[in-house]
Amino acid sequence: MEQRPAPRSPHPLLARRPLLASGALLPLAAAGLAGCGALGGGEGGAAPDLRAEVPRAEPDPPEGAGQIVAPFTARLLAAIDREPVNAVCSPLSAQIALAMIGLGAAGATRTQMEEVLGAPMEDLAQGANTLDQVLAGVGEQEREDPQDGDPEAARASLANATWIQEGFEVSESFLEDLATSFGSGLYEADFADEGEREQARTEINDWVLEQTNDLIEELIPQGVLSPDTRLVLVNALHLKAAWQSTLTLSGGRFTTADGEELSAEMLTGTSQGWYEDDLVRATSLSTYGGELALALIQPVQDVPTVIDGWAGAAGARGGGDPEAGIAALLSGLQEDSEGTQLTVPAFDIDWEQELEDPLQQLGMVDAFTGSADFSGVTAEASLMITNVLQKAVITIDEEGMEAAAATAVVVGETSAPVIPNELILDAPFLFVAYETATLAPLVLGWIGDPTQTR
Repeated sequence: MEQRPAPRSPHPLLARRPLLASGALLPLAAAGLAGCGALGGGEGGAAPDLRAEVPRAEPDPPEGAGQIVAPFTARLLAAIDREPVNAVCSPLSAQIALAMIGLGAAGATRTQMEEVLGAPMEDLAQGANTLDQVLAGVGEQEREDPQDGDPEAARASLANATWIQEGFEVSESFLEDLATSFGSGLYEADFADEGEREQARTEINDWVLEQTNDLIEELIPQGVLSPDTRLVLVNALHLKAAWQSTLTLSGGRFTTADGEELSAEMLTGTSQGWYEDDLVRATSLSTYGGELALALIQPVQDVPTVIDGWAGAAGARGGGDPEAGIAALLSGLQEDSEGTQLTVPAFDIDWEQELEDPLQQLGMVDAFTGSADFSGVTAEASLMITNVLQKAVITIDEEGMEAAAATAVVVGETSAPVIPNELILDAPFLFVAYETATLAPLVLGWIGDPTQTR
């Protein structure tokens, strides 16, 4: 088997076995490895045209799996455009999509990607694999034993898929990595032909739409794909859950950062958990089943100060203090059982941004230039990342929350309890939807004007 171009830490769950007796580069037409389905995927979709015959890695214990997500989450949140009055994003989705292609990176390209993403690629891959399988089990117990009058069981999912130029050769080890850690094979597309390229774009967007319960539309706009496109690696995230107890909806007031007072629909109820530090006061809304939650965070000063403080705690290159910032907040909320009387506006927002500039500001530079080294993907051509696109959506109302995000990495050739606390979010605030066993932040952002809806 061909040796990887960069040293790899041994990992018992990433063990390899050969696909073919000959060659380390696999053309998509390889007999016996390709399905004949049309472009597509997901549940009920066609099988990939090429997929390694290796088992999915077993997940690690969920406790602590979110620690690999939190530092990059804080740094990317600080790097995105702050001009929008409302924002929702998923650094987790971007981290997973970039780790998919990052397993094929070498040299300075790999080093920079690992520094920005916050961990060695093997660890990122295993973390993504663990979170995928943890989220797949959300709501399982409630679905198996439904009780009359119970809310709908919570659901959460991560899905990954990769599209590749037909006939383009990929290394066996890269193909195995996609299958082992991300459950992804390769779908064949013809990006060289204009008509076929548009069909591929439509079908990738349709796959994202399906995986996000119709929430993320047109992830890849016209003009992004080109005749030079060789791979498109996509991650899609979706979660939906009802609150443990329905909140009360009534009229109220919300004051923007500019001091404008607005009429807004406000939700009131009791939340569980309290956290307070120099930057924030926060509580957490738990969902039915307890596997998902929504942290609601009031700045002591203002939203930008919190975002910068979290980024500082995360460190510039994957270091930082693991007991500070967003990780400490989620851990503190999960460990605390104090009740809180909560008032928060209902909101329904979406967001989109190209992430190349924020990622380069964080230090992931070579991957976007002609100096990129993705020789672990293929020896056939020189590759570079041309686009990193993300869209995200979140809605909260009196019944529960629903959120989705998707990221595409385009690669081209070159009883009334005592309630001691109160949190009234009637001015700009932040939110984090997270999984409670891993403490992985899934979707987060800020609200500056809840009356602006998608």
